[in-house]
Amino acid sequence: MSERARREKQAKLSKLAELKRAREGGGRSYKVEEDDRLYDEVTEDQYKSVVRGRLAQDDFVVDDGVGGYMDTGVDDFEEPEADEESDDDRSKSKAKKSKAAAKGKTKAKAKPPPPAVTPSIAAYRPAVSAEQETDFMASLLGDMDNISAKPAPVKSRKRKPEPEPAYDDGGSSPNPFSSSYRSKAKPAGYADADNSSDGPYDDGVGASSGDDYFLSPKKKPRTEAPGITPAIERMGKLGVESGGEDADSSFDDIDMDAFMEIDEDELEDLKPKPKAKIEVDAEAKPLKPLNTNAGAKKKLDDTPSWLSIYDSLKVTTDDSLGSGPTTPARTAAPTNVSVLEEDGSLRFYWLDYLEHDGKLYFIGKTQDKKTKTWVSISVTVENLQRNLFVLPRERRMEEDEDTGEMYETDQVPELPEIYSDFDRLRRKAGIKSFKGKFVKRKYAFGEKDVPREEKQWLKVVYGFNEPQLPNTASSPNFARIFGTNTSAFELLVLKRKIMGPCWLQVKHPEIDNKGVSWCKVEATVSDPKDINPFPEMDSDAPREMPPLTVVSLSMRTIVNHRENIREIVCATARMWTNLDIDGTTPPEALPCTVRTFVRPLDRFPPNFEARAGHNGKGVISAMKNERMLLNNLLVTLHKADPDVIVGHEFLGDSLDVLLHRMRELKADHWSRIGRFRRSKWPNIGRQGTNMRFLSGRLLCDLASDGAKGMITSTTWSLTEMCKTHLKSERQEIDPDDTASYFDGSVSTPDRLLTFVRHCELDAHYQMALAAKVQLLPLTRQLTNLAGNSWNKTLNGGRAERNEYILLHEFHRLKYLCPDKLYGKKAATAVKAEKEDEDAEGAGTKATKGKRDKYKGGLVFEPKRGLWDKYILVMDFNSLYPSIIQEYNIDFTTVEAVEDEDGEEKIPEPPSSEVALGVLPRLIATLVNRRRQVKSLMKDKKATVGQLLQWDIKQMALKLTANSMYGCLGFEYSRFYARPLAALTTFKGREILTHTRELAESMQLDVVYGDTDSVFVNSNVTDLAEALKISAEFKKAVNDRYKLLEIDLDGIFQRLLLLQKKKYAAVKVEDGTRTSTEVKGLDMKRREYCALSKTVSQFVLEQILSGEATENVVENIHEYLSTVSENVRAGKIKLEEFIVFKRLGKNPEDYPDAKSQPHVQVALRMKARGITARAGDVIPYVFCLGEGGESSKTAQADKAKHPDEVRRESDKLKIDYEHYLSQQILPPIERLCEPIEGTDKSRLAECLGLDPNRYRTSAGGDAEERYFGTLDSLMSDAERFQDTDPFVVRCRSCKNDVTFAPISDREKSPITSAGAICTQCRAQLGPASLQTQLEVQIRAHIARYYESWTVCDDPTCGNRTRMMGVYGRRCLRTGCRGAVSFEYTDTQLYNQLRYYSSLFDCERVKRSTKALSDDLDAISTSQKHFLEAMQGTVEKYMDQCGRRWIQMSTLFSFMKL
Repeated sequence: MSERARREKQAKLSKLAELKRAREGGGRSYKVEEDDRLYDEVTEDQYKSVVRGRLAQDDFVVDDGVGGYMDTGVDDFEEPEADEESDDDRSKSKAKKSKAAAKGKTKAKAKPPPPAVTPSIAAYRPAVSAEQETDFMASLLGDMDNISAKPAPVKSRKRKPEPEPAYDDGGSSPNPFSSSYRSKAKPAGYADADNSSDGPYDDGVGASSGDDYFLSPKKKPRTEAPGITPAIERMGKLGVESGGEDADSSFDDIDMDAFMEIDEDELEDLKPKPKAKIEVDAEAKPLKPLNTNAGAKKKLDDTPSWLSIYDSLKVTTDDSLGSGPTTPARTAAPTNVSVLEEDGSLRFYWLDYLEHDGKLYFIGKTQDKKTKTWVSISVTVENLQRNLFVLPRERRMEEDEDTGEMYETDQVPELPEIYSDFDRLRRKAGIKSFKGKFVKRKYAFGEKDVPREEKQWLKVVYGFNEPQLPNTASSPNFARIFGTNTSAFELLVLKRKIMGPCWLQVKHPEIDNKGVSWCKVEATVSDPKDINPFPEMDSDAPREMPPLTVVSLSMRTIVNHRENIREIVCATARMWTNLDIDGTTPPEALPCTVRTFVRPLDRFPPNFEARAGHNGKGVISAMKNERMLLNNLLVTLHKADPDVIVGHEFLGDSLDVLLHRMRELKADHWSRIGRFRRSKWPNIGRQGTNMRFLSGRLLCDLASDGAKGMITSTTWSLTEMCKTHLKSERQEIDPDDTASYFDGSVSTPDRLLTFVRHCELDAHYQMALAAKVQLLPLTRQLTNLAGNSWNKTLNGGRAERNEYILLHEFHRLKYLCPDKLYGKKAATAVKAEKEDEDAEGAGTKATKGKRDKYKGGLVFEPKRGLWDKYILVMDFNSLYPSIIQEYNIDFTTVEAVEDEDGEEKIPEPPSSEVALGVLPRLIATLVNRRRQVKSLMKDKKATVGQLLQWDIKQMALKLTANSMYGCLGFEYSRFYARPLAALTTFKGREILTHTRELAESMQLDVVYGDTDSVFVNSNVTDLAEALKISAEFKKAVNDRYKLLEIDLDGIFQRLLLLQKKKYAAVKVEDGTRTSTEVKGLDMKRREYCALSKTVSQFVLEQILSGEATENVVENIHEYLSTVSENVRAGKIKLEEFIVFKRLGKNPEDYPDAKSQPHVQVALRMKARGITARAGDVIPYVFCLGEGGESSKTAQADKAKHPDEVRRESDKLKIDYEHYLSQQILPPIERLCEPIEGTDKSRLAECLGLDPNRYRTSAGGDAEERYFGTLDSLMSDAERFQDTDPFVVRCRSCKNDVTFAPISDREKSPITSAGAICTQCRAQLGPASLQTQLEVQIRAHIARYYESWTVCDDPTCGNRTRMMGVYGRRCLRTGCRGAVSFEYTDTQLYNQLRYYSSLFDCERVKRSTKALSDDLDAISTSQKHFLEAMQGTVEKYMDQCGRRWIQMSTLFSFMKL
């Protein structure tokens, strides 16, 4: 009961009691009643619950359509146009309402659920701060002053006024910050979808409330004509019929408050990916404000250039994919499809699988024998059995009766005892039945308690429907059990020798169509032995892979700031049917079907549906709401039945949003996103882990770990990949601008259509990129070589590929393989294998639970400088795989060796008599197959398609062979074998050392070497002579080995060798043509901006040009001066200043987040609702601080996202000085280090920087001390150039004021009347100034005691508070730099001296005679103030050790 109702009830009771007393003879008194509380005061959430309660009541009037009465339960406190109604209009209105009420009573049984309260478009716009609102109103009121006053038009009081122009003659436009068709009095969260009974307008700019005449469109009269259907009715007819109980597609059954019931960790994952908005004015100065609000809108309204690509795409119309009726939820698949062979067997090509409840479900393609069409099929494999191997003990274990500990006896367990022990174990575990027999197996994977020789094991077989035993189970008679957690898929593919996606033959299949999947055909096989791949020699076996159906999905989301959730506003499915993935035709030339679904935020712009219906490049369907959009998308996927879904950031971002929205809105048949029917929602995992929802469909995500390994990119953003791989410029749309595209109050739908087409084009770009890099064919070949699952290869399963190729081989040879550990178990198992932080790891003893990391490849110390004679790059072909073959390194041939302390030693390679191991034989097979494929490619009769397929196959063979070493050294690998990896790298270092010695014996100079290559200086300038030397050297090296081969990898005409793994060279290509090769330099690192890379490229070209040194230095200096001028003049584009850095972990997990620019930007992105997680590449730009000061270092708080800079270009200014000093100067200085005639200070001077800050000591073998100007002879400007200013906050105007020195009479706030604010001229209180000064002094002292140190090596730049035992040596592995304090005691002392100088009037008077009169007046009138301020500084300076000299220490050498 509400408070008002309770008060009314109490008032009635009191009145009845008073009347009763009067009747009994008591007196009555007149009392004036005060209607002090007519309404209850409730919160917004309470009001929402009241509205929902009203909607739930049965006596509410039923909505009879758009043209009638519709009640949402919201109180109508204001009726702006009610006064304009005539009496006749009122009576008509009442009659109409009574008819509607009567109609509602007669149709009470068929009442649909009332619509839920939908948020307005304001909920989707980013919150506007009070400061921004003030600025906007100020500019608005300023414009109003310039408008000539006009008398307000006299409005008729008619219900339907005459048609008027859409806008006032004054040229006002709709207010972009409000929804003009709503009454302002109503909170946006409670308002209807449309207050007018007419529904959304079909044309015009929309209606406004009656009291909103100025700057708003006029309300147009309702026009009705035959054949014109209101838009809301048209959208209502687009509903999706479904076989479920809830066939309505509206928001009716959704409680909007339930949107907040998402877990916090899920909300953290519901943030969109950052997208840099590319919108550059060709004539504008890009460093200046690039997109003021007016300019941005004008640019967005123009026709984008990318629409020409959109118009060129080949699109077909296919009515079969329309949003028609769907199959019921539990209806079985059609049975009129004939897929069986004449002998009753079934052939299908498997693509994916699902393991569930002890059964294995294969998903693939098969051909209908009648129609010859390809249909999807699900094959269920039942009665799968686990295979366990029980290891008998060497000696029986018994329990000590006194201590309870187990001890070993002298008795050897008998086979029946082992069998009975397992029987007791399985009974205890609840396993009903099993079969067992003793078999001979071998083990070779380095576990100490497992024998390596062939031994008898108890093989146990029982069903997967029985409980799983723990892998730690043991008994007195057996020690271990292997295979307890082996998956059914792994067992089946190993036993049936299924090597990745291929044709399978099923004997005795049962076509049952049980309805477990959405596939067209469903079959079951009861015996796992009845499903087998076709033998290679079977001439009747199908060879060609069937064509696939591929769908490229692109989605657009928006943040609902009111509910703090992301919602889907647009989704495009671009479908290719019967696609040959090995074909050479690009996607743009192939016919495809396009379905796009878009829903409004409150209503569509006028004429949007009509324009969308005539879109010639695909069907654009206007949906009524988000639930209808999702239902239609699911129907489209169901009818297309895609085998592959292509996307970008789909698994890590789009899929999570899609799943949460489908669950929240109760989408019909949500499981159609995959191929398996599910009725109940499983738990949605954390971001990027929900692959199981797509089971049955392959996911080709261009941003997955698997794709990143095959696509060369810096950020892997769609825009960058389109530019680098497709040579196409893709426009970015800022996520924060999405709401503006959906503004229903605009006069034209062009902007929304542009937005929708942008989404459609992204679906094409995704497919084009996947085809360009041959992602699907290459991953299929890799999967066929490894014998694992195609989906795992597509989404980053390189370690699993290595595991499966070894699993297949060892299973064939009757070896038992190590069990795979998952999650926490894996982390616990490898805890003892944790790598030492020191990469060298030599000479130190390993402690328990921690071992030294084995050494990697050998890198020679480079002979730095510019080499202008031919340099021969001699490279070993596949060094590590070749070493494994050369020395027969394998699990079966090499045994781990320990020293006296129990530590692992590098084992010896096996003798030549030992049989070839598994790894060498496997690698040799891969190498030979690749050689055969490459020989086929030399056939001149080969077609383009054949050459493409062979190239993909040889690439897959190469990648697989080269990755075999990786499984040995990867500690989380199932086949991790550190002794083998250490032996392999040891041999690599040995070979490289012997190669250098051989070169030196041939009078050749090796200037550099790295792991598998040596750089040999031929010391000749004739190319033919250099080639002759390389041939001789190659023969001398190869004669030493059987399988190892060294070859000439390239010839460098000039080589600039800077440091290890950092060099640049001019490479000779074919005798006449040259190219530039760059490795490891700053220009190859993403944390340097494009401008820095452009400047570095020019400088590098000059250095490698071969011109005279004087000319090179002069050209560099002139170029740098030009760059400096252009930067400061604002002639460089914003995009040139963007820095990229990858998140190594989630941004909230960084302990030093405040000092990491990209982490700070990522945290702000997450606060705005944009996704930022580990692995993402974050773009940012360094801007000036609030006071306009430049950042001396990479201060994280001054790093801003490029979108922030574009939106707030009037406030955020790029820090040019920082870019010149930190982004351009350091790389240039490192490049020019070997060049005579320039140094860092000269380069800084060319860039317009202070050269004194960059003077360094003269280099040489004997370090010389740099002598600068004595401190006593320095000017204050030079002495205090690096100090921070004293910034005070005025208590009157609330502004920050820089306290200028007292010598600067124009800017100094100190006058004879006291300290005065330079902005508002208000008095600054001495107490306030003293407090602020002390706070800032303490901040600098605290900064000093934080003791941050920085490495002086420019390529390292490590910043840490840790101190090594070697003093000033850098702690970063491999760095030889020295560390120094970031904030030294000298800097702190100079800072304190600067603060003191601000108030030292006497010192200024002594040095400046011209100001003596003014200063005399100040020193006399403000003596106490100046002394107090100086005293505040002096008490801290007295504590500073730099002020005191210990004379006894200074003269301690003197003896008197």
